[in-house]
Amino acid sequence: MLSVRAWRAYATYGYLWARRRVGGHKAISVMLRVKDEAEFLYPAVQSIADFVDEIVLVDNLSRDATPQIIEALAAERPHQIVCYRYPYEVRKVGVDNLDLATDAMGLRSPHLSSMFYNWCLARCSKPYVLKWDGDMIALPQLGAAIDAWRRSDVQVLVLNGANVHPDFEHLVGAVESNWEALAAPLSSRLPKWAATLNYDYPEPRLFPKRCTRYEIVPGFTQKLQTPFLEPPLAPNCIERIEGVSFAHMKFCKRDPFATYSDDLQRAIAANLSVGPPLPEAVVQVLMRYRPTR
Repeated sequence: MLSVRAWRAYATYGYLWARRRVGGHKAISVMLRVKDEAEFLYPAVQSIADFVDEIVLVDNLSRDATPQIIEALAAERPHQIVCYRYPYEVRKVGVDNLDLATDAMGLRSPHLSSMFYNWCLARCSKPYVLKWDGDMIALPQLGAAIDAWRRSDVQVLVLNGANVHPDFEHLVGAVESNWEALAAPLSSRLPKWAATLNYDYPEPRLFPKRCTRYEIVPGFTQKLQTPFLEPPLAPNCIERIEGVSFAHMKFCKRDPFATYSDDLQRAIAANLSVGPPLPEAVVQVLMRYRPTR
């Protein structure tokens, strides 16, 4: 195990190496962890495939048509898609996962979400990883942003997505915008986006695999940890892409809260309303892919 100082020094070396390769090809693996994502998985993969070098699809005990869709995608892109199966039931986001992380045995459990994330990360073969979900559909501007990123010495891209309402015409809206009031009754941490719901909270989704892992920190059981997000590297390594990079179809699924603990499900479901009209870029993408519910 590297010390924190050695870990940062190793990452700094990687960053300097990347700077020497400006203008070269910064190869990307997409990390897709899926469970019962049959509704939007096909357009989610197709929308991102032309922007990346490898797609790592990890199925976690899906009970719907997800395995068949993965098989069809792999047949279409045999030289790009790599498939795995994670054979352990992962605890739900929220108190279910946090309870598991309260003792030494739980911290090593394959049912812990951070263990699952790191297992998936280890199967990515390229030096950069794009964390993607089976209900996210990329917008064309994301491809342009990735092209620009490849030509730069930026290491981390922070992306934001639009949460699509089930009517496919609006963003999701929030009844209550006071995050503290919403979070107060919960045993687990409430996501920041739950107080607005129009958009995802900006997240570092494209990052170097080197020296990166998912760790347990207060309130979270799978938080990205990398020296590229910290001083002294962060100021030169991070770029936040303005605007919306993807349409997030989470709330259009038949069971949008299947991976959340019961208290988290109730808090978010009770706060849902209809938001403003969808941005035109999102409308155009949904017309192109015509995802089925």
